[in-house]
Amino acid sequence: MKTLLLFANAFPFGSWEPYLETELPYLTDFDEVRVFSLSVREDQARTRRPVRHPHATVHPLRFRSRLFYLVAALRVLLDVELYREVRVLWNQRRLSPGRLVQLFVFLSRCHHEARAITSMIRKENLVAADADVVLYSYRLAYQPYLSELVARSLAPRRSVRVARAHRADLYEELAPNGYIPMRKRTLDSLDDIILIAKHGYDYLASRFPEALDRMRISYLGSIDRGVGPSPADRETLRILTCSNVVPVKRLDRLVDALALISDISVSWTHFGDGPLMDGLRDSVKSLPGNVEVHLPGAVTNVALLEHYATTPYHVLVNVSESEGIPVSMMEANSFGIPIIATDVGGVGEIVETGVNGILLASEPSFDELADAIRKIAEMDYEDYASLRSGARRVWRAKFDAATNYPRFGRELLETLNAASTSVDS
Repeated sequence: MKTLLLFANAFPFGSWEPYLETELPYLTDFDEVRVFSLSVREDQARTRRPVRHPHATVHPLRFRSRLFYLVAALRVLLDVELYREVRVLWNQRRLSPGRLVQLFVFLSRCHHEARAITSMIRKENLVAADADVVLYSYRLAYQPYLSELVARSLAPRRSVRVARAHRADLYEELAPNGYIPMRKRTLDSLDDIILIAKHGYDYLASRFPEALDRMRISYLGSIDRGVGPSPADRETLRILTCSNVVPVKRLDRLVDALALISDISVSWTHFGDGPLMDGLRDSVKSLPGNVEVHLPGAVTNVALLEHYATTPYHVLVNVSESEGIPVSMMEANSFGIPIIATDVGGVGEIVETGVNGILLASEPSFDELADAIRKIAEMDYEDYASLRSGARRVWRAKFDAATNYPRFGRELLETLNAASTSVDS
Protein backbone atom coordinates (compact mmCIF):
# COMPACT_ATOMS: atom_id res chain seq x y z
CA MET A 1 0.00 0.00 0.00
CA LYS A 2 1.27 3.46 -0.95
CA THR A 3 0.35 6.28 1.45
CA LEU A 4 0.97 10.00 1.02
CA LEU A 5 1.13 12.24 4.09
CA LEU A 6 0.78 15.84 2.92
CA PHE A 7 1.76 18.72 5.22
CA ALA A 8 0.31 22.04 4.01
CA ASN A 9 -0.51 25.38 5.61
CA ALA A 10 -4.25 25.39 6.38
CA PHE A 11 -5.24 23.69 3.11
CA PRO A 12 -8.09 23.09 2.30
CA PHE A 13 -9.34 25.66 4.83
CA GLY A 14 -9.45 29.35 4.00
CA SER A 15 -7.69 30.46 0.84
CA TRP A 16 -4.07 29.42 1.41
CA GLU A 17 -2.23 27.07 -0.96
CA PRO A 18 -4.80 27.46 -3.76
CA TYR A 19 -2.68 25.53 -6.24
CA LEU A 20 -2.93 22.34 -4.22
CA GLU A 21 -6.56 22.28 -5.35
CA THR A 22 -5.22 21.62 -8.84
CA GLU A 23 -2.36 19.31 -7.89
CA LEU A 24 -4.02 16.91 -5.48
CA PRO A 25 -6.55 15.29 -7.87
CA TYR A 26 -3.67 14.11 -10.07
CA LEU A 27 -1.85 12.21 -7.29
CA THR A 28 -3.98 9.13 -7.86
CA ASP A 29 -1.14 6.61 -7.79
CA PHE A 30 -1.40 6.66 -3.99
CA ASP A 31 -3.84 4.31 -2.27
CA GLU A 32 -4.33 6.74 0.62
CA VAL A 33 -3.72 10.46 1.04
CA ARG A 34 -3.75 12.08 4.48
CA VAL A 35 -3.84 15.88 4.34
CA PHE A 36 -2.60 17.50 7.55
CA SER A 37 -3.89 21.08 7.54
CA LEU A 38 -1.33 22.98 9.60
CA SER A 39 -2.02 26.01 11.77
CA VAL A 40 -5.63 26.59 10.75
CA ARG A 41 -6.77 30.03 11.92
CA GLU A 42 -10.26 30.54 13.34
CA ASP A 43 -11.40 32.59 10.35
CA GLN A 44 -9.97 30.02 7.92
CA ALA A 45 -11.86 27.17 9.58
CA ARG A 46 -15.16 28.71 8.45
CA THR A 47 -14.36 27.98 4.79
CA ARG A 48 -13.40 24.55 3.51
CA ARG A 49 -12.68 23.94 -0.16
CA PRO A 50 -13.40 20.57 -1.74
CA VAL A 51 -10.59 18.02 -1.79
CA ARG A 52 -10.89 16.27 -5.12
CA HIS A 53 -9.11 13.00 -4.51
CA PRO A 54 -10.96 9.69 -4.13
CA HIS A 55 -8.84 8.46 -1.21
CA ALA A 56 -7.98 11.68 0.65
CA THR A 57 -8.92 12.55 4.22
CA VAL A 58 -8.31 15.89 5.95
CA HIS A 59 -6.93 16.32 9.46
CA PRO A 60 -6.77 19.95 10.70
CA LEU A 61 -4.49 21.33 13.41
CA ARG A 62 -5.55 24.55 15.07
CA PHE A 63 -3.19 27.53 15.01
CA ARG A 64 -1.84 28.54 18.39
CA SER A 65 -0.51 31.95 19.34
CA ARG A 66 3.15 32.90 19.14
CA LEU A 67 3.11 33.09 22.95
CA PHE A 68 1.85 29.49 23.11
CA TYR A 69 4.73 28.30 20.95
CA LEU A 70 7.22 30.24 23.06
CA VAL A 71 5.86 28.73 26.28
CA ALA A 72 5.79 25.29 24.68
CA ALA A 73 9.42 25.87 23.72
CA LEU A 74 10.43 24.49 27.11
CA ARG A 75 10.14 21.06 25.50
CA VAL A 76 12.54 22.23 22.81
CA LEU A 77 15.30 22.41 25.41
CA LEU A 78 15.44 18.62 25.15
CA ASP A 79 16.08 18.70 21.39
CA VAL A 80 19.79 18.47 20.55
CA GLU A 81 19.08 20.26 17.25
CA LEU A 82 18.50 23.48 19.20
CA TYR A 83 22.08 23.52 20.46
CA ARG A 84 23.52 22.48 17.13
CA GLU A 85 21.74 25.32 15.35
CA VAL A 86 22.80 27.85 18.00
CA ARG A 87 26.38 26.73 17.45
CA VAL A 88 25.96 27.15 13.67
CA LEU A 89 24.65 30.69 14.15
CA TRP A 90 27.44 31.50 16.60
CA ASN A 91 30.13 30.23 14.23
CA GLN A 92 28.60 32.26 11.38
CA ARG A 93 28.42 35.33 13.64
CA ARG A 94 24.69 35.48 12.96
CA LEU A 95 23.36 34.74 16.45
CA SER A 96 20.92 37.44 17.53
CA PRO A 97 17.90 37.69 19.85
CA GLY A 98 15.53 37.86 16.87
CA ARG A 99 16.95 34.75 15.22
CA LEU A 100 16.97 32.91 18.54
CA VAL A 101 13.25 33.62 19.00
CA GLN A 102 12.62 32.42 15.43
CA LEU A 103 14.49 29.19 16.16
CA PHE A 104 12.53 28.53 19.36
CA VAL A 105 9.18 29.18 17.65
CA PHE A 106 10.24 27.00 14.70
CA LEU A 107 11.19 24.05 16.91
CA SER A 108 8.26 24.52 19.28
CA ARG A 109 5.81 24.51 16.39
CA CYS A 110 7.42 21.39 14.91
CA HIS A 111 7.31 19.46 18.16
CA HIS A 112 3.76 20.55 19.05
CA GLU A 113 2.31 19.67 15.64
CA ALA A 114 4.34 16.47 15.33
CA ARG A 115 2.94 15.23 18.65
CA ALA A 116 -0.60 16.06 17.52
CA ILE A 117 -0.16 14.35 14.15
CA THR A 118 1.51 11.29 15.64
CA SER A 119 -1.40 10.98 18.07
CA MET A 120 -3.91 11.21 15.18
CA ILE A 121 -2.06 8.55 13.20
CA ARG A 122 -2.08 6.13 16.12
CA LYS A 123 -5.59 6.76 17.43
CA GLU A 124 -7.27 6.81 14.00
CA ASN A 125 -5.03 4.19 12.40
CA LEU A 126 -4.27 6.56 9.53
CA VAL A 127 -1.26 4.64 8.23
CA ALA A 128 -1.51 0.89 7.67
CA ALA A 129 1.16 -1.30 9.22
CA ASP A 130 2.28 -2.51 5.79
CA ALA A 131 2.22 0.93 4.11
CA ASP A 132 5.09 2.50 2.21
CA VAL A 133 4.90 6.20 3.02
CA VAL A 134 5.83 9.46 1.29
CA LEU A 135 5.87 12.45 3.66
CA TYR A 136 5.41 15.49 1.42
CA SER A 137 5.97 19.00 2.78
CA TYR A 138 4.39 21.55 0.47
CA ARG A 139 6.72 24.26 1.80
CA LEU A 140 10.44 24.24 2.59
CA ALA A 141 10.03 26.10 5.87
CA TYR A 142 9.36 24.31 9.17
CA GLN A 143 7.30 21.51 7.60
CA PRO A 144 10.26 19.26 6.61
CA TYR A 145 11.55 19.03 10.18
CA LEU A 146 7.99 18.44 11.35
CA SER A 147 7.75 15.59 8.85
CA GLU A 148 11.02 14.15 10.16
CA LEU A 149 9.62 14.02 13.69
CA VAL A 150 6.47 12.34 12.37
CA ALA A 151 8.51 9.87 10.30
CA ARG A 152 10.28 8.63 13.42
CA SER A 153 6.95 7.37 14.73
CA LEU A 154 6.23 5.41 11.53
CA ALA A 155 9.05 2.89 11.94
CA PRO A 156 9.43 0.14 10.88
CA ARG A 157 7.39 1.25 7.83
CA ARG A 158 9.40 2.35 4.81
CA SER A 159 9.22 6.07 4.25
CA VAL A 160 10.79 8.94 2.32
CA ARG A 161 10.57 12.67 2.92
CA VAL A 162 10.26 15.26 0.17
CA ALA A 163 9.59 19.01 0.10
CA ARG A 164 8.64 21.65 -2.45
CA ALA A 165 10.35 25.05 -2.39
CA HIS A 166 8.47 28.07 -3.72
CA ARG A 167 9.62 31.63 -2.92
CA ALA A 168 9.39 32.95 0.65
CA ASP A 169 10.30 29.49 1.94
CA LEU A 170 13.35 29.36 -0.36
CA TYR A 171 15.03 32.76 -0.58
CA GLU A 172 16.51 33.45 2.84
CA GLU A 173 16.91 37.17 2.19
CA LEU A 174 13.10 37.42 2.08
CA ALA A 175 12.70 35.85 5.53
CA PRO A 176 12.58 37.85 8.79
CA ASN A 177 16.14 38.66 9.85
CA GLY A 178 17.33 36.99 6.64
CA TYR A 179 17.03 33.65 8.43
CA ILE A 180 15.19 30.39 7.85
CA PRO A 181 15.97 28.16 10.85
CA MET A 182 17.93 24.94 10.37
CA ARG A 183 18.25 25.39 6.61
CA LYS A 184 21.27 23.14 6.06
CA ARG A 185 20.04 20.57 8.57
CA THR A 186 16.68 20.45 6.79
CA LEU A 187 18.19 20.01 3.33
CA ASP A 188 20.60 17.32 4.51
CA SER A 189 17.73 15.22 5.85
CA LEU A 190 15.43 15.22 2.81
CA ASP A 191 15.28 12.46 0.21
CA ASP A 192 14.02 14.81 -2.51
CA ILE A 193 14.05 18.62 -2.81
CA ILE A 194 11.65 19.91 -5.45
CA LEU A 195 12.07 23.38 -6.92
CA ILE A 196 9.26 25.05 -8.87
CA ALA A 197 11.67 27.05 -11.07
CA LYS A 198 15.20 26.80 -12.47
CA HIS A 199 15.96 30.15 -10.84
CA GLY A 200 15.23 28.60 -7.44
CA TYR A 201 17.23 25.49 -8.36
CA ASP A 202 20.27 27.60 -9.25
CA TYR A 203 19.87 29.67 -6.08
CA LEU A 204 19.82 26.63 -3.82
CA ALA A 205 22.55 24.79 -5.73
CA SER A 206 24.92 27.75 -5.39
CA ARG A 207 24.49 27.74 -1.61
CA PHE A 208 24.20 24.03 -0.91
CA PRO A 209 25.98 22.13 -3.71
CA GLU A 210 26.09 19.04 -1.53
CA ALA A 211 22.31 18.72 -2.02
CA LEU A 212 22.47 18.71 -5.84
CA ASP A 213 21.96 14.97 -6.22
CA ARG A 214 18.59 15.26 -4.43
CA MET A 215 17.35 18.42 -6.15
CA ARG A 216 15.10 18.60 -9.19
CA ILE A 217 12.77 21.00 -10.94
CA SER A 218 9.06 20.26 -11.15
CA TYR A 219 6.91 23.08 -12.49
CA LEU A 220 3.48 23.78 -11.08
CA GLY A 221 0.66 23.85 -13.61
CA SER A 222 -2.83 25.06 -14.40
CA ILE A 223 -5.86 23.31 -15.85
CA ASP A 224 -6.79 23.59 -19.51
CA ARG A 225 -10.06 25.50 -19.79
CA GLY A 226 -9.59 26.36 -23.44
CA VAL A 227 -8.53 29.55 -25.15
CA GLY A 228 -10.23 32.66 -23.82
CA PRO A 229 -12.06 35.15 -26.03
CA SER A 230 -9.79 37.45 -28.01
CA PRO A 231 -10.70 41.15 -27.81
CA ALA A 232 -12.28 42.41 -31.02
CA ASP A 233 -9.91 45.38 -31.17
CA ARG A 234 -7.49 47.44 -29.10
CA GLU A 235 -9.32 50.74 -29.16
CA THR A 236 -9.43 50.28 -25.39
CA LEU A 237 -6.53 48.24 -24.01
CA ARG A 238 -7.85 45.78 -21.44
CA ILE A 239 -5.16 45.21 -18.78
CA LEU A 240 -5.38 42.49 -16.14
CA THR A 241 -3.49 42.12 -12.86
CA CYS A 242 -3.94 39.35 -10.31
CA SER A 243 -2.10 39.32 -6.98
CA ASN A 244 -2.27 40.14 -3.32
CA VAL A 245 -2.12 43.88 -2.70
CA VAL A 246 1.15 43.87 -0.78
CA PRO A 247 4.41 45.83 -1.15
CA VAL A 248 6.31 43.11 -3.03
CA LYS A 249 3.77 43.25 -5.90
CA ARG A 250 4.54 46.95 -6.55
CA LEU A 251 1.12 47.80 -7.95
CA ASP A 252 1.91 51.44 -7.22
CA ARG A 253 4.42 51.30 -10.09
CA LEU A 254 1.69 50.31 -12.50
CA VAL A 255 -0.41 53.22 -11.26
CA ASP A 256 2.50 55.59 -11.89
CA ALA A 257 3.10 54.15 -15.36
CA LEU A 258 -0.57 54.47 -16.30
CA ALA A 259 -0.45 58.10 -15.18
CA LEU A 260 2.04 58.69 -18.02
CA ILE A 261 -0.34 57.30 -20.66
CA SER A 262 -2.74 59.89 -22.00
CA ASP A 263 -2.85 58.92 -25.68
CA ILE A 264 -4.64 55.54 -25.45
CA SER A 265 -7.78 54.33 -23.71
CA VAL A 266 -7.08 51.80 -20.94
CA SER A 267 -9.32 49.59 -18.82
CA TRP A 268 -7.47 48.01 -15.89
CA THR A 269 -8.97 45.23 -13.75
CA HIS A 270 -7.21 43.99 -10.62
CA PHE A 271 -8.17 40.77 -8.84
CA GLY A 272 -6.85 40.39 -5.31
CA ASP A 273 -6.88 42.07 -1.93
CA GLY A 274 -4.47 42.87 0.85
CA PRO A 275 -3.28 45.42 3.40
CA LEU A 276 -2.50 48.06 0.74
CA MET A 277 -5.94 47.87 -0.89
CA ASP A 278 -7.25 51.12 0.60
CA GLY A 279 -4.14 52.92 -0.61
CA LEU A 280 -4.59 51.45 -4.09
CA ARG A 281 -8.21 52.64 -4.20
CA ASP A 282 -7.07 56.14 -3.28
CA SER A 283 -4.15 56.25 -5.73
CA VAL A 284 -6.16 55.21 -8.81
CA LYS A 285 -8.49 58.18 -8.27
CA SER A 286 -5.71 60.44 -9.55
CA LEU A 287 -5.35 58.61 -12.88
CA PRO A 288 -6.35 60.52 -16.03
CA GLY A 289 -9.81 60.12 -17.51
CA ASN A 290 -8.62 57.78 -20.28
CA VAL A 291 -7.81 55.12 -17.65
CA GLU A 292 -10.73 53.19 -16.21
CA VAL A 293 -10.05 51.01 -13.14
CA HIS A 294 -12.00 48.07 -11.72
CA LEU A 295 -11.06 46.61 -8.32
CA PRO A 296 -13.30 43.59 -7.66
CA GLY A 297 -10.97 42.39 -4.88
CA ALA A 298 -10.40 38.79 -3.90
CA VAL A 299 -12.37 36.07 -5.68
CA THR A 300 -12.14 32.31 -5.61
CA ASN A 301 -9.86 30.64 -8.12
CA VAL A 302 -12.87 28.95 -9.70
CA ALA A 303 -14.65 32.29 -10.18
CA LEU A 304 -11.50 33.87 -11.57
CA LEU A 305 -11.01 31.19 -14.20
CA GLU A 306 -14.67 31.34 -15.19
CA HIS A 307 -14.20 35.08 -15.67
CA TYR A 308 -11.13 34.55 -17.86
CA ALA A 309 -13.08 32.07 -19.98
CA THR A 310 -15.74 34.63 -20.85
CA THR A 311 -14.05 38.04 -20.65
CA PRO A 312 -11.49 39.30 -23.20
CA TYR A 313 -8.20 40.78 -21.96
CA HIS A 314 -5.25 42.01 -23.99
CA VAL A 315 -2.45 41.55 -21.45
CA LEU A 316 -1.60 40.48 -17.90
CA VAL A 317 0.84 42.82 -16.14
CA ASN A 318 3.09 41.79 -13.23
CA VAL A 319 5.69 44.19 -11.81
CA SER A 320 6.68 42.24 -8.67
CA GLU A 321 10.10 42.64 -7.11
CA SER A 322 10.23 38.92 -6.25
CA GLU A 323 8.51 35.82 -7.63
CA GLY A 324 8.83 32.09 -8.13
CA ILE A 325 6.86 31.36 -11.27
CA PRO A 326 3.39 32.78 -10.63
CA VAL A 327 0.52 30.42 -11.35
CA SER A 328 -1.44 33.55 -12.30
CA MET A 329 0.87 33.78 -15.34
CA MET A 330 0.33 30.12 -16.19
CA GLU A 331 -3.42 30.62 -16.03
CA ALA A 332 -3.29 33.74 -18.20
CA ASN A 333 -1.10 32.00 -20.79
CA SER A 334 -3.45 29.01 -20.87
CA PHE A 335 -6.24 31.36 -22.00
CA GLY A 336 -3.95 32.93 -24.61
CA ILE A 337 -3.35 36.17 -22.70
CA PRO A 338 0.15 37.64 -23.24
CA ILE A 339 2.17 38.98 -20.31
CA ILE A 340 4.22 42.06 -19.44
CA ALA A 341 6.40 41.21 -16.44
CA THR A 342 9.59 42.07 -14.59
CA ASP A 343 12.51 39.66 -14.87
CA VAL A 344 12.60 38.48 -11.25
CA GLY A 345 12.81 34.96 -9.84
CA GLY A 346 11.63 32.40 -12.35
CA VAL A 347 9.55 34.81 -14.46
CA GLY A 348 12.04 34.54 -17.32
CA GLU A 349 11.12 30.85 -17.54
CA ILE A 350 7.56 31.69 -18.57
CA VAL A 351 7.78 35.10 -20.27
CA GLU A 352 9.88 35.64 -23.40
CA THR A 353 9.84 38.93 -25.27
CA GLY A 354 8.35 38.51 -28.73
CA VAL A 355 7.07 35.01 -27.99
CA ASN A 356 4.33 35.46 -25.41
CA GLY A 357 4.82 38.94 -24.06
CA ILE A 358 7.41 41.49 -22.96
CA LEU A 359 10.02 40.77 -20.28
CA LEU A 360 11.19 43.96 -18.57
CA ALA A 361 14.23 44.54 -16.39
CA SER A 362 13.77 43.76 -12.70
CA GLU A 363 13.62 47.50 -11.89
CA PRO A 364 11.95 49.14 -14.89
CA SER A 365 11.33 52.85 -14.93
CA PHE A 366 7.78 54.14 -15.13
CA ASP A 367 8.50 55.18 -18.71
CA GLU A 368 9.71 51.69 -19.64
CA LEU A 369 6.58 50.11 -18.21
CA ALA A 370 4.36 52.67 -19.95
CA ASP A 371 6.20 52.04 -23.24
CA ALA A 372 5.63 48.27 -22.95
CA ILE A 373 1.90 48.87 -22.43
CA ARG A 374 1.81 51.17 -25.46
CA LYS A 375 3.66 48.57 -27.52
CA ILE A 376 0.91 46.00 -26.85
CA ALA A 377 -1.73 48.59 -27.73
CA GLU A 378 -0.09 49.72 -30.96
CA MET A 379 1.47 46.57 -32.47
CA ASP A 380 -0.11 45.29 -35.68
CA TYR A 381 -2.72 42.55 -35.71
CA GLU A 382 -0.38 39.75 -36.82
CA ASP A 383 2.23 40.50 -34.14
CA TYR A 384 -0.38 40.63 -31.38
CA ALA A 385 -2.05 37.43 -32.62
CA SER A 386 1.38 35.78 -32.54
CA LEU A 387 1.79 36.72 -28.87
CA ARG A 388 -1.58 35.16 -28.06
CA SER A 389 -0.76 31.90 -29.83
CA GLY A 390 2.71 31.96 -28.24
CA ALA A 391 1.16 32.31 -24.80
CA ARG A 392 -0.90 29.19 -25.31
CA ARG A 393 2.10 27.33 -26.78
CA VAL A 394 4.38 28.15 -23.82
CA TRP A 395 1.69 27.03 -21.38
CA ARG A 396 1.14 23.75 -23.24
CA ALA A 397 4.86 22.97 -23.36
CA LYS A 398 5.72 23.78 -19.74
CA PHE A 399 2.77 24.44 -17.44
CA ASP A 400 -0.09 22.08 -18.28
CA ALA A 401 -1.33 20.55 -15.02
CA ALA A 402 -2.46 17.40 -16.84
CA THR A 403 1.18 16.76 -17.77
CA ASN A 404 3.12 18.14 -14.81
CA TYR A 405 1.23 16.75 -11.83
CA PRO A 406 0.85 13.11 -12.92
CA ARG A 407 4.58 13.12 -13.72
CA PHE A 408 5.29 14.60 -10.29
CA GLY A 409 3.22 11.85 -8.66
CA ARG A 410 5.17 9.19 -10.54
CA GLU A 411 8.44 10.79 -9.44
CA LEU A 412 7.34 10.65 -5.80
CA LEU A 413 6.75 6.93 -6.16
CA GLU A 414 10.09 6.48 -7.92
CA THR A 415 11.80 8.09 -4.93
CA LEU A 416 9.90 5.76 -2.61
CA ASN A 417 10.70 2.69 -4.69
CA ALA A 418 14.38 3.62 -4.90
CA ALA A 419 14.53 3.92 -1.13
CA SER A 420 12.74 0.59 -0.70
CA THR A 421 15.17 -1.10 -3.09
CA SER A 422 18.10 0.38 -1.20
CA VAL A 423 16.76 -0.95 2.11
CA ASP A 424 16.11 -4.40 0.65
CA SER A 425 19.62 -4.67 -0.77
